[in-house]
Amino acid sequence: MAAAAAASLSASIIHRFTYQLGRSIYVPLTSRCNSIPLPVTRGPGFVLNSDVVDVLRNVRFVENSPRSGSDASIRDGSMNGNGVSKVVFPEYDLPLVTSLYNNEDNGIGSTFSSAAAATSNSDNDNNSNIKNTKENMHIQEDSIQPSIATLVDQVSSHLEDNLDLHEVCIAGEGEPTLRMDALLAIARTVQSFNQQQQRRNDQQSAKQINVRLITNGLCYSIPHLGYSNNNDPNKIQLPKLRYTILRDLIDAGVSRLSVALNTANRHEYDVLMQPACYTGGGMILTDDDDGNSGGNNNTTNNANTVASSSPPMMMPGTAHDLICEFIMDATKLGMDVEITGVDRPDIDKLETERLARLLLSVAPKNKKGRVGRRSVVRWRPYFE
Repeated sequence: MAAAAAASLSASIIHRFTYQLGRSIYVPLTSRCNSIPLPVTRGPGFVLNSDVVDVLRNVRFVENSPRSGSDASIRDGSMNGNGVSKVVFPEYDLPLVTSLYNNEDNGIGSTFSSAAAATSNSDNDNNSNIKNTKENMHIQEDSIQPSIATLVDQVSSHLEDNLDLHEVCIAGEGEPTLRMDALLAIARTVQSFNQQQQRRNDQQSAKQINVRLITNGLCYSIPHLGYSNNNDPNKIQLPKLRYTILRDLIDAGVSRLSVALNTANRHEYDVLMQPACYTGGGMILTDDDDGNSGGNNNTTNNANTVASSSPPMMMPGTAHDLICEFIMDATKLGMDVEITGVDRPDIDKLETERLARLLLSVAPKNKKGRVGRRSVVRWRPYFE
């Protein structure tokens, strides 16, 4: 009886902030975004399974409600994401942010972090009812809800219970790279699971679960590149250089990126996506940095320097430039990069595919597969 009750409670918790579509688990980290959210770009007629919408609403509720400790508005979704009913994606009425954390250089999103901090303890009871993943991973929370430990526990339970999984997708209503600590914790959880499977089975036959990040590609514009300062910038090393984020993603086991380029026109991008960004969350590598860094990409002293300044908002068209830079950097490092767009009638698809082919052409010689395809852009339908 006790075991059955515990299993029932565990299942109820699992379904609140993650969902499954086919052989993929989707993990939304936040409801906040630094551009028009990707689901919104699909058009006013875009519909989702009702259980998927329930999960996205749950994330939005606990993240933004000062009283998120109450379970009254949290719904339990279906585990397999195959709900029969379809519902229109809920209206997005949250202000765009530059960061989820109360850094001094965060203008648009500075009022948000106080609300998030007020909800920092809402999942403590839930965390104690699942596996001891938090203790094993040594997770450091970032004061945003759902807590990192809750998300890690739910992903771990999915991995243990479903042997047919192919992929864990880090995606949702908001932009995952705004919350890099949580993103890397999820990826490392899958990486650890894959390593355990290799130790248990023959390394040749052990199935590996991929980690894919679905992003708007604006992570280079986020203050501190989306890493939390854990409310005390003197006790954590924040990244100095832009490429740090890609190195960390690769080290954590993220092998696939899906980046929404949407258009080849940098000014049209501003109109479509309305990016709320700064000129950059990290510096570009220079000869002096390369020579004097000693192999250390993070520096505590530099973190205080970055946090004390307030960079100007970016010039028109710069957001698109940063996305292109991000795609090329990831491609050079050998990541499997998928470029996506929404098939709107006003988009020049030919020019967008031409730009995408150019961006992906920097791939290493053994990673040229996507460039050689007939279409290098995955066009998603637009719903009127």
